[in-house]
Amino acid sequence: MTSTWGAAIASALALFFLPALVHAQDKRPSEDEMFGGASTPAPTPPPAAAGGAQPPPSTSGEPASPISVPPGAAASTVAPQVPPGSTVDRDEALLGNPATGPQLSADVAPENPLTIGGQLYLRAQSTALQHTYPDKWTLASPNLLDTYFDARPNERVRAFIRGRVSYDPTAPPTGTSMPVAGSQTTASGGALAGSSATGFSTFNASRGPNAVLDQMWISFDIEHKVFVTAGKQHVKWGTGRFWTPTDYLHPIKRNPLDVFDARPGTSMLKLHFPWEARAWNFYAFGVYEDPNLATNTLGQIAGAGRAEFVEGPAELGLDFLAKRGQQPRAGVDFSIGVGDFDLYADIGIRDGRDFPIVTFVGVDPTCPTDLSRQYHVTTASGVKTQAVGGFTWARKYNDNDVFNLGGEYFYNSVGYSDPAIYPGLFFNDSGQPQLNFFYTGKHYAALFASLPAPYSWNYTTFTLSTIGNLSDKSFVTRLDYSVTLLTHLTFEAFVAGHYGHLGGEFRLGVDIPPQMLCNPDGTPNGVVIPEVKVSAPIVDLGIALRLAI
Repeated sequence: MTSTWGAAIASALALFFLPALVHAQDKRPSEDEMFGGASTPAPTPPPAAAGGAQPPPSTSGEPASPISVPPGAAASTVAPQVPPGSTVDRDEALLGNPATGPQLSADVAPENPLTIGGQLYLRAQSTALQHTYPDKWTLASPNLLDTYFDARPNERVRAFIRGRVSYDPTAPPTGTSMPVAGSQTTASGGALAGSSATGFSTFNASRGPNAVLDQMWISFDIEHKVFVTAGKQHVKWGTGRFWTPTDYLHPIKRNPLDVFDARPGTSMLKLHFPWEARAWNFYAFGVYEDPNLATNTLGQIAGAGRAEFVEGPAELGLDFLAKRGQQPRAGVDFSIGVGDFDLYADIGIRDGRDFPIVTFVGVDPTCPTDLSRQYHVTTASGVKTQAVGGFTWARKYNDNDVFNLGGEYFYNSVGYSDPAIYPGLFFNDSGQPQLNFFYTGKHYAALFASLPAPYSWNYTTFTLSTIGNLSDKSFVTRLDYSVTLLTHLTFEAFVAGHYGHLGGEFRLGVDIPPQMLCNPDGTPNGVVIPEVKVSAPIVDLGIALRLAI
């Protein structure tokens, strides 16, 4: 009751003194008067003409005034007033209108310069394992949430921020170690993958929630000649669909069977110099982010460059990446249209020391159960190449329907030809797993067929893909299906079958007995690694709901 009476008394006093407060505000002395600055008398308007007419406007565009007042003095002594009935906003009267104020660009801001959106991606997958009952089949649900802010105050300036959160309720809690066979590996820059090659890619194998900044950049141009993008961004080099050996500005290769690329961007400064007369493009990069090291000195910044040349239906790309303490990398990509076919090729050229190589050194008779003493990790030597060649073909079979077909071959000079070495990819003397799906073998091939919106199914897409490790003769074939249900809501599903050589990359099973580890002199140290046993995958099943706005 007391607080109610207090609020009523305060309201009454405010209404009583409001006219006086407003009058006092109008009579408030200027800052020059308060702090001792030079005082300039306020201009006195002339008397109104008969009929209330005002003085004619000045031909110079400035309001007419019988007294000449320096702009600075007038701004400091005369408070802007909003005439009764005026549509001018008070903030605009006090602060000015940014659309009519001093501008460094003639471009006018759009009505809505900021767009906010994102997507929610709920996913789940199960893998049927060989000789395993269904209750032991794997389950994963790496859900993703993206939010972004896209600011475009005018056509020459843009800022973009996207954050990503992952949460997998089926994964171990954050900070809990995972079994080796189910862990995710990134050695040799390979694809981020779990125990199945068709597993959903994610940026963290723990339960989460885990947050990552995917992009944060500003772009603008300098005199319409140089285009600048600064911040965390995505820049992909190369033309390959399944394998991307020249994608040096992403530290992790993409899983080619994943429909969503969850890799975060890289912080860099990109300068784009287009030669419009020839349709050529030149790029310079300063990369100041490393996933494994701090880059807090200028000497740790990596430099990169790319040139793109277009002649008729052909395009040639040349690129390089160099950093102190790291071997330089170069790349060449080429594409050309020949009739209904698009042909392309990528060649990555790297120093062999970039690639860890596992070799079998034999069983140590003093400690025969310690696998890490049987497999030694060294690096390759000389110059190594990774090359991709492929084609795509599009065929129109109806008025608005197109059928897409493509194929690709990948040569990986640092890959393995014999799957007998695969146990050493899990246990070796480096203490780190070296398994990288899609980059483990020496020879690969892939085929795909895509049927977007066939006939009257305007919101449905079918994609059939097959990837084979020709070195160990293992294969995986996957059918992806997606349909848009309610404008922004999409349902996705896939089924993948593994076949070929048991023990190959795409039918990889792990059956390693308990290991007694040993000291360097060969004597047991009492540490025992439990048995690691994962049956080979047979079928993968996955579903997803994607809501994007």
